[in-house]
Amino acid sequence: MKYMTRTMLCGAAALLAIVTGGCASPAKITAVDAYATPSATVTETARLEQFDPSPWPDAPLDTLTAVVHDVPAHLMEGRAAEGLEAQVPGFRVQIFSSIERDETVEAQENVQTWWREQHEEGAIPEDLFPEGLPVHSVYSQPYYRIRVGDFLSREEARTLHAVLARRFTDAFIVPDTIVITR
Repeated sequence: MKYMTRTMLCGAAALLAIVTGGCASPAKITAVDAYATPSATVTETARLEQFDPSPWPDAPLDTLTAVVHDVPAHLMEGRAAEGLEAQVPGFRVQIFSSIERDETVEAQENVQTWWREQHEEGAIPEDLFPEGLPVHSVYSQPYYRIRVGDFLSREEARTLHAVLARRFTDAFIVPDTIVITR
């Protein structure tokens, strides 16, 4: 066993010597700069310095030509998102909550009727939802809730809350996901 291990060790050393010796070369190695630019001779440089480009004139650019394309005007004017609806975090005024769905439907009709009457009488500022009050019925088990308006900030919702609190004394502002049209 000892003899076999010594033989294997000598064989491995001989193989290593052959492999490393075969990689060595007697030729002289010279360094080459890969980034060096080839030097031009004096006659080549003189010829390039006397080059006259006038036989090859460039046509002047026509900058007054109108660009014609088929891109829609709203995209060219930066109005690509115009008219899109988006769901964003915002606020609404909650005026009613019940377990019964029928009571919620009735309350929703009552608030819309009350809003129209108040708007006709001039009891509500004209700029506050002139096209009609957005009334939303929200279900979160086990309650049906009536929420009114779509506001990005709590401060905007306070104006509507002040108007609704005259009729709906339990009204309060709640954070909700609202739909806005850009």
